[in-house]
Amino acid sequence: MSLSQWAFAAAYDALNTAVEWRIARYRRATAGIATGDVLEIGGGSGVNLRYFPADTRLTFLEPNPHMVRKLRRRAEKLDREITVLQEAGEAMPFEDGTFDTVLTTLVLCTVHDLDAVVAEAVRVLRPGGRFIFYEHVAATGRAGRALQAGLNPAWKWATTGCHLNRNIESAVRSAGFSDVAVEHFNIRFGTPIALPNVVGVATL
Repeated sequence: MSLSQWAFAAAYDALNTAVEWRIARYRRATAGIATGDVLEIGGGSGVNLRYFPADTRLTFLEPNPHMVRKLRRRAEKLDREITVLQEAGEAMPFEDGTFDTVLTTLVLCTVHDLDAVVAEAVRVLRPGGRFIFYEHVAATGRAGRALQAGLNPAWKWATTGCHLNRNIESAVRSAGFSDVAVEHFNIRFGTPIALPNVVGVATL
């Protein structure tokens, strides 16, 4: 448990409130279409809880203990029964084929080993299960890539490990899914700099 984890958890909801008006539609497009037994990797403070369908059975992995407390409190307020494990996504404590849906929302930028987490998502999904993701990703243009590379060291430090320039779509497409559907878009928060994003559904 580190000071940076505490600081990030303490500031997270305030930061999220400032941008939620812009990204809520993408939470509905991901958490909102989850079905059956659901695993969210990196549940954070539980912002997605109100978007999950009422008949889903929810399990969360969240390594930050401060976030775990926030997540449990939010679930209690929303009267949602959940299971929370303080674990990372690189080695999940589940049997093969445990879940119908695995979800990430703005999380794969922070994991230590992107390919390992996606491989674990494949492993714990049932046949025909779906990996649903909403993530910010590497820019495609030369100027955007250069800007991300320049900002990345300071950004990683300020956000406990978030990478601005990960090629998340490539990692998902090479993980062995039978079908991957991805929507690309840019988000601006009142600035001239656009943040490239993807929403995707990968079916096993």
